[in-house]
This record gives sequence, C-alpha cells and structure tokens, in this order.
Amino acid sequence: MKRLYIAAAFLLLSVGLCIFEQYTVTTSYENATQIIDTAIEEVRNGNYEKAQESCHTLQEYWSQRQRYMAPIIEHGALDDASSTISALEYLAESKSDSLSDELITAKNQVKAIYENQKITFGNVF
Repeated sequence: MKRLYIAAAFLLLSVGLCIFEQYTVTTSYENATQIIDTAIEEVRNGNYEKAQESCHTLQEYWSQRQRYMAPIIEHGALDDASSTISALEYLAESKSDSLSDELITAKNQVKAIYENQKITFGNVF
C-alpha cells in the first residue's frame, strides 16, 4: 500500500510541475510580448526614452522569469532570447536603427519558446 501512496505522490508532483511550467511559459510569453509591442510602438513614434524604459522593464521581467524557466526549458532557445533581450536597452539608449528589428527578433524568440513548450501531440511524443 505504501508503494501506491508513493506512486500517487509522484504522479501529483509531476502533474503539478507540468501545470506550473505551462502557467509560467504562457504568462511569460503574454507579458513579454505586451512589453515588446509597447516598445515597438514607441520606437515607431520616435520616443526612444520610453522605448528604453520598456526595454529595461522587459529585461528585469525576463531575468525574474528566467530563473523559473531555466530548469524546464531547452537552454539554447532560452539563452538566445535572453541575449537578445539583454541587448535591447543598449540599442534603445544609443537610438540604434536596428532596435525595431531586434525587438521583432526578441518577440519571435519568445514566441518560439512558447510554441515549443505548449502541450501538443507533437511536443509530447
């Protein structure tokens, strides 16, 4: 009977970790995309100071979420997105012409992480 309880505990732990992972990835994707969209709009309007603030906010948010995502996500994709996000604030500060392109790249990298972590038949098997 003890084995059954241990097996049930491991099953509940596994389900809990899966739910936590899906929640973390989904909220990270939604919030990061919202911040990136705001920064893209500010760059289009030529307001680089507010774009820099948005990039700083994104970098702080991403570094907080990265702690939780690192153990559960493939590191290559996570590191690529983190590198791009880290460079955004400097690009906004220097009013670089490539800021808009890098914001779109960061958005695509965050979306790729989200798509690869979604529970789908292809991702499970």
